[in-house]
Amino acid sequence: MLIIIALFVVTASVACERATPPAYPIWPTGFKTEATIVAFDEDNQPHTHRSVFYYSYTNQTSTGRLHGLERHDHFGYCYGWALNQPSCMILITENVYVVAQNLCCMAMPGNFGVPINWLKGATWLGIEQIHGRTVDHWYSHEHEYWSEVNEPNNGVRYSGPNFKTPRQFTDYDVWQVGPQDPSLFALPKNVDCSQPCP
Repeated sequence: MLIIIALFVVTASVACERATPPAYPIWPTGFKTEATIVAFDEDNQPHTHRSVFYYSYTNQTSTGRLHGLERHDHFGYCYGWALNQPSCMILITENVYVVAQNLCCMAMPGNFGVPINWLKGATWLGIEQIHGRTVDHWYSHEHEYWSEVNEPNNGVRYSGPNFKTPRQFTDYDVWQVGPQDPSLFALPKNVDCSQPCP
């Protein structure tokens, strides 16, 4: 009888934890992760490719205030930019820049990377399983995000509109948390990147 009561208490405790929204995840101030991305173009055609994502949350910016800096190295697809090139880099460092062989242009002016607390105010949709990992599912303004239940700083999947694609799905590999070299977020030297992207 005692075993049955103990089992009921444990089961009830787990059920209560699952019914209660956890605190929203806050990103580490620096990390690197590889990812597999499926980006749908304007014709709804999927483009599966690999990417490396670098992130830093720093006040070493032109404004002197804390901002997110992002670098996305894409292999095999570049959202309609850098056509017929095997790779490109997208920098988000107060503007969105596209950098590839013989190309450096501004895709979107006036955009920093997301802050570490970009999920503040997000709606928790519950617990799910992705690739054998138990994750919390979040929704905020057309963006969905899945983070590990036991390691909320580890992102597992992102889905939402991005650049020129109406929807993309990003499955992250392991996050390598730590400071990122500031030079990763620098534009190429002696190149004019101020012109709008074609």
